[in-house]
Amino acid sequence: MTITMVKRGGLVLLPLVAGLCAAFPAQAAWDFTPLAATRLTWSDNITLAQDERAESGFVMELAPGFQLANRSQRFDVDLTYTLRQYKYFGHKPTNSQSRSQDLNGNLKSRLIEDMLFLDAQAQVHQQAVSAFGPVGGNGYVRDNQNEVRSMSISPYLRHRFGAFASGELRYMYDTVSSDNIGYRRSDGNTVRANLVSGPSFRRVGWNASVVRAVYTQEIPGPKGVEEQSSSSKNANLGLSYAATSQLSVGAFAGYDDFDFSGLGGKQGGAAYGANIEWVPSARTSISASAGHRFYGPSYGLALTHRSRSTSWNVTYNDTVSSSRNQFVLPQALDTAAMLDNLFRSQISDPVMRAAAVQAYIRATGLPPSLSTNINFLSNRYSLQKQLNASFGWQAARSTAVLTLSKARREMLSSQEFDNVLLGNTLTTLNDNTDQIGVTATYSYKLGPRSVASVSGSAVNVESISTAQRSNYRNLRLSLTRSFGARVNGTLEARHVRGTRGLGSDQYTENAVTATLSAKF
Repeated sequence: MTITMVKRGGLVLLPLVAGLCAAFPAQAAWDFTPLAATRLTWSDNITLAQDERAESGFVMELAPGFQLANRSQRFDVDLTYTLRQYKYFGHKPTNSQSRSQDLNGNLKSRLIEDMLFLDAQAQVHQQAVSAFGPVGGNGYVRDNQNEVRSMSISPYLRHRFGAFASGELRYMYDTVSSDNIGYRRSDGNTVRANLVSGPSFRRVGWNASVVRAVYTQEIPGPKGVEEQSSSSKNANLGLSYAATSQLSVGAFAGYDDFDFSGLGGKQGGAAYGANIEWVPSARTSISASAGHRFYGPSYGLALTHRSRSTSWNVTYNDTVSSSRNQFVLPQALDTAAMLDNLFRSQISDPVMRAAAVQAYIRATGLPPSLSTNINFLSNRYSLQKQLNASFGWQAARSTAVLTLSKARREMLSSQEFDNVLLGNTLTTLNDNTDQIGVTATYSYKLGPRSVASVSGSAVNVESISTAQRSNYRNLRLSLTRSFGARVNGTLEARHVRGTRGLGSDQYTENAVTATLSAKF
């Protein structure tokens, strides 16, 4: 298992290994948990082919893995790895794969108290190549799927200048790669510095920040693989006024400078605007901003609210981004964080609450993030406008989660760098895209060891440039039974329907899955 992960993942574990080496002198207690799961699936359309070419059959999945966790005064680490191996009854269908893997690791380390810190993360997951292809999520379908590996390591310094101000100086190195010939490796180096006013400024506060980022990408072209560079510079100065203990208003001004070089040239300009923040209680906060940047009007919103039985979260932002940046710094709502707020009124202990959150995610099959947007592969930069909203409700036996996501991408850099990825005739697909998606999950606790769940999701994607549309629908019914503290069994039925490629071809899948998972 380790050989396969290192061979395919390259240096993806490097930041976590570096952090672990720094943390071992702390002699903290480690929690290493081996995992194993076996899953048998019958599907009437194993490869999500168009309906007239559907092929039915059985798939056996064996999924060994492990969890590594630690909590200490000096550092926190969470790492989960799973290797999935697939065995097909009869012949191996076209557009299917023999194995896949998933890795999710995060580390936060305090190397020198109140001075030197280290953050690191590593991920390996299956990613959709295009938003206009089949979306399966079952792991063994190879069509429109590629493995993407990302990692980052970020040491930073913090210092307090008495009551005057506090500052942070951070460096981050990150890399993203895949096995797709049209989406190869890219490396990023980012330096960020910020200064924030201290407690001596009671009513009027201030902050200043500068960021410099340089990216190098391997872009395939007619003469082979070429390296293309891009960079960005951002500077910002902000002022705030505390009108009351709960309400503050402010203004900001700065400058953005993006140089896409061979990817599309230079773009930039002045940035300015105003913001407001209202925190009426410990359970509610609202912040909003409005202003102007080089691409036009710019807005931001962050709303969180928590009651005894509900949790609300709404965010909106517009920013210059890329596929690789979203792999390194995801903008979706974190599932565990939202459920942690939802369970907080009933489970006060953070360790027990975290265990309850993970148990609920396993029982209901919720993804790590609540966004239903499809982050397709692209070598280009885009202006992304994204709205995420989630609502959670919990009663004695019932829990419900509802999410809504809407995203628009407007490409800012040259389309020719996606030629190999999509083909010369399809690069305009990614010029401007609109996505809207909704997911709903409801679970009911039948008894102390049994949970029944129903979940559904729907995503619509539109290419503004070509008027091409695609849709995806998913309905799942499941029953999870706990056979002791470390063994769970799940029986699931699912119905999947969507659009394939650029035509009107539809694919439909009906499947039944039985899973047995264990912790050792």
